[in-house]
Amino acid sequence: MVINNSVVLITSASTNLGPTMACHFAHLGARVILCDTDAQQLAIAYDKCCEVSSNVEQKLIPDTSCQTIDALFFSIQQEYGCFPDVLVNNWSALRLNPLANGTTCEAFISKYSQLASSLLMFGQVAANKMRERRSGVIVNIASQEPEYRNCDLENTSSLVTGFTKSWALELKPFNVRVGGVVPIRSDQFCSASHWNEIQQELIRNTEYIISNDYFSGRVVSTQL
Repeated sequence: MVINNSVVLITSASTNLGPTMACHFAHLGARVILCDTDAQQLAIAYDKCCEVSSNVEQKLIPDTSCQTIDALFFSIQQEYGCFPDVLVNNWSALRLNPLANGTTCEAFISKYSQLASSLLMFGQVAANKMRERRSGVIVNIASQEPEYRNCDLENTSSLVTGFTKSWALELKPFNVRVGGVVPIRSDQFCSASHWNEIQQELIRNTEYIISNDYFSGRVVSTQL
């Protein structure tokens, strides 16, 4: 897909990766939409983008239910004259919840369920719109915030990998491609000191998936 003039929707846009990703694709000529449920953090991310590009918009949503996401896509269609060409389904890994720490797992289970639901809901709505016009790209990304040293990156990556491969098979007949980007933690990993390198690698792999018309059903591993 040609990124120039395409409409790119980025979820979890208030994360550290969100505005950097948005500015990168805006510089490539895309019309970028930041989306998040956190009004304050979304505004901060949007302001960062506005400092370097005027080709970025923001969309605040109250939740990640199917109805809300469907309404989001409809508002984008009304404003841009089309649904997003690219969905960057970006989700941060949850903080690790060790089995033997003596605390309850209910909160972690609830957050993990919400993460899976959000990833799936955005993918489902985007897939339905892209199937109708028989064109589009979905990139599922597992990332983490630089200050979260102990994240459950493995489980989040497994979730992203599973969704990516199954969606790609389902959507292949409709000319909709699905790819994934998941980090692999190295023994020397230190997210705070290497965050800029990590961001650039995630963004570079995302751009590669979008631009390569033959890439689908596979996941790119990024060494952290």
